[in-house]
Amino acid sequence: MHGQHWARKRHPRRFRATYKRTKGTEQFLGFYDVHRDCLAGTIHKRKTVRDILTAFQRMRRAYPQCTRLYVIIDNLPHHKANQLKTYFAENKIEPVWTPTYSSWLNLIEPQFTAMKKFTLSVSDDRDHLLRRRRIYRYVRWRNRQVGSHHLKLAAV
Repeated sequence: MHGQHWARKRHPRRFRATYKRTKGTEQFLGFYDVHRDCLAGTIHKRKTVRDILTAFQRMRRAYPQCTRLYVIIDNLPHHKANQLKTYFAENKIEPVWTPTYSSWLNLIEPQFTAMKKFTLSVSDDRDHLLRRRRIYRYVRWRNRQVGSHHLKLAAV
């Protein structure tokens, strides 16, 4: 993902073309606590039901079991998966699905914009490990800046 800046008059540094993603892509499954201003998330190779369930289990452990959680779910096509429905019902999680083409309603979107700017702009990573480290480092830094680094969700 390229940044926006003035280039030198001579030969600007070029980025590799990534038309073929031979090493695949990764998915950031993010969580944002709007009351405590805490951003967290995990990175997975794909968005399978098992990966999503693992992420929700880690998120659920950050809150007392007696607390009902209302989770806005955006860009997740697994709303009919029985495993997720069962897990939500058993663990007091109330899913709120955003309407089609309404991502702007989700309060995590501005957090993703900042994360992309700080971690992906002017980057040319050779492997996923470097990118993962940069993203996790940014999330830790961001939570320290707003004072939410001590919360259990920040450990997710």
